[in-house]
Amino acid sequence: MRFFVPISLLYFIVLAIEIYGETINDLTIIWFTKPLLMPILLALFLLNAKNNPSREKLFLIGALIFSLAGDVFLMFRREDLFVFGLASFLIGHIAYILSFNGRIKAAHVSLVQKILTSLPFIVFVLAFLWILHPYIVGKPETEPLFAPVSVYASVIALMGFTSFLRKKGVSDFGFWAVFGGAVLFMISDSCIAINKFIMDEQMPYKGLVIMSTYGIAQYLMTLGTLKSGLGSARSDNSFK
Repeated sequence: MRFFVPISLLYFIVLAIEIYGETINDLTIIWFTKPLLMPILLALFLLNAKNNPSREKLFLIGALIFSLAGDVFLMFRREDLFVFGLASFLIGHIAYILSFNGRIKAAHVSLVQKILTSLPFIVFVLAFLWILHPYIVGKPETEPLFAPVSVYASVIALMGFTSFLRKKGVSDFGFWAVFGGAVLFMISDSCIAINKFIMDEQMPYKGLVIMSTYGIAQYLMTLGTLKSGLGSARSDNSFK
């Protein structure tokens, strides 16, 4: 892949600096590094995505752009912008789901397999909302957020579910990178919710935990999508 090593190295250097900024709560470092993360991944993807089907490429680009918007909204740490950040990441997750769709068609997954595969993700959503419910509805200022948080939790679980359904339609690396990234994304978003609603922004090492899982997740999903394009041209017709 073109410029894979230098761009990947740049990404992880910027991510490490951003995590350091989060750890010492230096907003100057955060404001400089956080908005750079998704554009670096966009550059890596655009330089190497010639073998990816056009729809997969379009939705992956959309996912990274809306993730960038979510990063920027949440970077300001303002309550009035939190919902906008949530909405941006929600759209980003939907874009990821749509980018997986053609590979799922190529995998020819049966209905029974889909139902069985969905069960752990359904359990995740139910457990997640059961834990969060008393903390969100117990405060007048956060009670209106329970509905959008419920929708968001359902969508991130759907993203994880659809990333798993790609298994037979891509190479092993393309599958595990994307699925591993999706799981890390779910962990990162869960930590954000726990930090905000349960621990009142006091979760130990929150910057390290949230940003490391998030940053690695986005990288793996981008790389896995690229590898799927390089190694699975057979599925192109599924996107037409």
